[in-house]
Amino acid sequence: MNKGEKENRTSREITPCEAVLPVICVTATVLAAFLLFCSNVRIPFMMDDLWYSTDLRDGSTLDGIGDIIGSQVWHYVNWGGRSFTHAFLQLSLMSGERAADVINTVMTLVLVFLMCVLSRLSSERKDVSGSASLYITEFALAFGMLITCCPTFRMSMLWQAGCANYVYSSVWIVLFYIVYLRALDPDKKDIPLACAFMPFLGLITGWSTENMGPSSCIAAAVVTFICIRKGGITRNRKIWMIEGVAASFIGSCFCILAPGNFVRKTDSTEDLALTLPDRLLQMLKGAGDYLFPSLAILAGALIVHRIKVNRKLSAENAVLLIGAFLSYAAMIASPHYPDRAAFGTCVLIEIVSLSLLRDVFRRENPYARFILSVMLLVSSAAVMYFILV
Repeated sequence: MNKGEKENRTSREITPCEAVLPVICVTATVLAAFLLFCSNVRIPFMMDDLWYSTDLRDGSTLDGIGDIIGSQVWHYVNWGGRSFTHAFLQLSLMSGERAADVINTVMTLVLVFLMCVLSRLSSERKDVSGSASLYITEFALAFGMLITCCPTFRMSMLWQAGCANYVYSSVWIVLFYIVYLRALDPDKKDIPLACAFMPFLGLITGWSTENMGPSSCIAAAVVTFICIRKGGITRNRKIWMIEGVAASFIGSCFCILAPGNFVRKTDSTEDLALTLPDRLLQMLKGAGDYLFPSLAILAGALIVHRIKVNRKLSAENAVLLIGAFLSYAAMIASPHYPDRAAFGTCVLIEIVSLSLLRDVFRRENPYARFILSVMLLVSSAAVMYFILV
């Protein structure tokens, strides 16, 4: 675009319809967020929540951080390895139902915001500049997509144990991806104190869930290998990248190799007896049941991106798709493929779709992007409405 074209574009008057579209989009997003909070209120603590709201060692009421630490030590030895995730779960349960509803809503909105940040980093335009209307559209699209494509909205995002396991953990997993994918751009400065916080961020990312932790570790290792092989990275960047990979690997080992996992698997003897072809069929069925909406949007985004932009996937999007595939493929080692396990995989797929649509929307008039975002918000509102009635 030459200078004259830029001046014409910036000087073009905004029509009344274009001016009101962001207002409609913001209003729909706020209403959807309110519906999300109401949906959280509608679902009380239940099932595993009632157990995790007690000191797991003796069944007494939780009475501080010490009881949570003691509970997670017992849990690690006797039931499962998601110590960090379940510690956050117990903290939210100890805060009470209404406080937990607020925390769940806030964490979901934080996840949506981080999805938007990562989608911008992954777009063909490496700058994060854009108009306010574009930012509004991105957030609305991400919010609508997250709810509409959720494999099981009630159990992944409203049930307290599910929200802590999948929404909370996705927040630091997406943040982990953001830190690493920024490193693919040599012009971007390192996040301050990266060497100090990456060991902790890597540890809780690896120690999140059995499929997302290891897949995130491998994705980070791929990015680290690419950056070191290309050369030109600073010593400080190389240190924190290696620290993060090592910490996420250690966290994944702690999560998967927990003694409690081997105690718990005795309850799944029938599933463990499945043959490899049976497991492959089970996972194929799971992809159709749980991943189809997000995959359908991705396919549409790829087609439109190819027609309108006609460029290959960015390296960042390729890494995200690798992470999504590995998180899905990792479930072959599980006795069964539960719907909630697809949550993190869907989040990564949705981020790629957002990135591709962002590239398209930078070239198109605002009508298409606002119509799509409002459609997704209405769809998400319909999903939440069925929980409320």
